[in-house]
Amino acid sequence: MQHELDTVINRYDTDCLKWDYMEKWLGVPKGEALPSWVSDWDFKAPEFITTPLKERIEHGVFGYSERSDEYFNSVIDWWSENHQVELKKEWFHTTPGSLPAIAMLIERWSNPGDQVLVFSPVYHAFYRTIENTHRSLAVSPLDNNYGYYTIDFEDLERQLKTGIKILMLCNPHNPGGRVWSEAEVTKVCALCHQYGTYIISDEIWADVVFSGHKFFSCLRVNPKYRQKMAVCIAGTKSFGLPSMRLTNTMIPNEEEAIALKSKLLAYGIDVYSSLSLLANQSAYRHGREWLSETLRYLENNNRVLAQFVDSELKKVKYRQQESTYLAWLDCRDLNLSDQELETRLHRAGVIPTMGYSFGEQGQGFIRLNLGCPTSILQEKIARLRTVLE
Repeated sequence: MQHELDTVINRYDTDCLKWDYMEKWLGVPKGEALPSWVSDWDFKAPEFITTPLKERIEHGVFGYSERSDEYFNSVIDWWSENHQVELKKEWFHTTPGSLPAIAMLIERWSNPGDQVLVFSPVYHAFYRTIENTHRSLAVSPLDNNYGYYTIDFEDLERQLKTGIKILMLCNPHNPGGRVWSEAEVTKVCALCHQYGTYIISDEIWADVVFSGHKFFSCLRVNPKYRQKMAVCIAGTKSFGLPSMRLTNTMIPNEEEAIALKSKLLAYGIDVYSSLSLLANQSAYRHGREWLSETLRYLENNNRVLAQFVDSELKKVKYRQQESTYLAWLDCRDLNLSDQELETRLHRAGVIPTMGYSFGEQGQGFIRLNLGCPTSILQEKIARLRTVLE
């Protein structure tokens, strides 16, 4: 297992967004830098995923596919065993990624111009989705306590009182790496219930949680708090399956579940990729031990980076993540503009995601992908040393 994760896989010329399209999106010629921007990892998929896919491909017929009982049960069993959440089949709404479902829910639960609130800094696609559905962005800045982010509940309640229609939660949090506690999740849900605000909780990082921390889903709160709620779950981050484009959005409220199903039918999202279904089903059925080993590997990468920052980058702050394989580095003490910082990093041949894309509260930060062989991380570190000391 260690050997497999240490193996460097050449991802060039596979139409890989992260490796092949840096020049298109970032102006960095292919081959001149180590990409660390897109949040997918560089590990090869395990055989319990690839073998069933090969067998299915050998079958040779790729007609329309539906979700089998075994598919539903694989997800239900995984979430019951690993997260103590009892999912129901009628809650499932399967879409090509989280964002299509999130956009549809925003359109159902609000009107153009209505306010949708996020905790900033947060996953940059949230901003794009809010803007492109013609809603108004509301921001509740997270408190940053030496890299440990917490929710400002006083500010949250003040804003909810103004008539916020939807709150978008990232749980675990991207990019801050927090695993929101049971108390935090419950309080957010209780306040939204009190003020009639819908919650969309993106929980696709739920399985990527490190030792000493425990994920708590919005689906575990009191059922009365779940009536205006949708929760997105996926094997995307857990098993390296983003190109499979498969997310399950859970909606406990029957009326709202029926409404989203109608919207999905209108957009023709009622049949699915047979390979995507099989890959996810196989991962959920056979991936527990493999994921545990992978998490240990990622946690070691986390420690390697933290030790380097602590010992050699005196003007950079980094607190080890509780979740995700995305390091969130505070570079504000370098006293560089975001443009100057980005130029330095590109010159050194390291391409992170710049913090400003996560909102105003991300200015002066960078997000660095640790989902790679440790040897590649060491090379990233060597390059960072030349420009961040």
